[in-house]
This record gives sequence, C-alpha cells and structure tokens, in this order.
Amino acid sequence: MTLPRDAWLASFTRAHPSLRVEVMDRLEVSPHRVLFEVRLPARARAGWKPELESLARVESVELIDANLESETYRILFTGRTFVPAVKRLRVLRRFPFPIQNGVASWTVVGPDTRVRNLLSHLRSAHVTFRVDSVRRGLTRDSRMVFTPRQLEVLSRAVAEGYFDVPRGVSLSELAGRIGVASSTLSVTLALIERKLVTPLAWGLRPGLPAPGPGAFRSAASSRQRLNSAST
Repeated sequence: MTLPRDAWLASFTRAHPSLRVEVMDRLEVSPHRVLFEVRLPARARAGWKPELESLARVESVELIDANLESETYRILFTGRTFVPAVKRLRVLRRFPFPIQNGVASWTVVGPDTRVRNLLSHLRSAHVTFRVDSVRRGLTRDSRMVFTPRQLEVLSRAVAEGYFDVPRGVSLSELAGRIGVASSTLSVTLALIERKLVTPLAWGLRPGLPAPGPGAFRSAASSRQRLNSAST
C-alpha cells in the first residue's frame, strides 16, 4: 500500500528507493503521536540520524543499537496514522514489516469480517493498496476446534496405526479397541478428517467455499498480506 505523502516513512524511503526499512514495533503515545522502532542498513560516518531528524513532523530520533550491518532507531512522529482504525477494527498486524520506496507491506490477521472491514476503511480513505495473498486456516488455538472425545479418538487412531499406509488396524478393529460401534467411529473420524483437511484445501485453493456451520469457522482466521500503504 502506498504511504500517505505526509508520512515521514514515505518521504524518507522515496528519497532512497532501494533502501528497505523494517518497522520493528510502534506505540501510539497520544492521538496523532506515534513512536516507531525501525531498523535500517548501516550507513557510514554519521549514520542515518541527521537525515531522519530533518524530516517533517519528526520530533525526536534516538539511536538504540548499531552494528556493522544495521542501525536501529526510535523515532517520534506527529501526524495522521491508521493506528486508530486498526485498533477499532481489532485486526492484528505482524511485526516486523518492510517499507520500500513509499510502499508498506503488512501481514494482518483476523476474522474475515474484520479484515474486510479494514479493506473497506482503506478504500474509503482513498488509500492505494493491493492484496497479495489470502490464507485461511486454524489459529494457534486449533485444539479447541475438536471436542475432548474427538481428540481422544484422534490420538488413539494415530497410536493404533489407523492412518498408517498400509493401515495398522481396520475400522472395526479400532472400534472394538476403543469400545464403540464401527458406525459411530466412522462418523467421528469423518468429522475429524473434515476439520483437518478443509484448511489445507483452503490454503491450496483460496476460492473454495467455506465449510458449513459448526465445522471450525469460529477458529478460522484470515491472514492477508497487504502491499499496504499504512504505517
């Protein structure tokens, strides 16, 4: 996404088109005041600090780390940002994210509806952006997708070799060892396999329709990489 022209990162990176800036973190100090932590390739002599201090609306620049390869700065900037919208929509951004030649690339994570709301907000703000990719899948709390009984059956099936090739145990044999009817076990395993396979199929073909209610939609998230204009 193309950065607003009044953003310090826009003018700075456009002045150095080949330079890649990594935004390591940021903190909203007060309305319209944001503290950035950025990493830049190392620069000989005085480093980047004098140039950064000369940028419009940059209040202060602090060099916090430097080595032969990179320099890390904390920069206090006053001006409009998209932080309030991101907070209001409750969408997470992954750090660090790169900025080069006035273009920022975000990876955002959240439920489909919130991510779509973010995109709508960017469009209404006349921000130029492009969605590079969309990935749907289970969150880190994917264990919550399965019921305790399904987790028990899945663990037992794996341990008994049901998913081995060739299978180490048949459906009827596994049902007998678990102590359930074969028909009941068949349905349980089908539900488990659906929950495991559907996110994989989504990742391979993002256009596939979403699973029906009750599958794992409550635990699904959208990970969208925005070639994004906001910082």
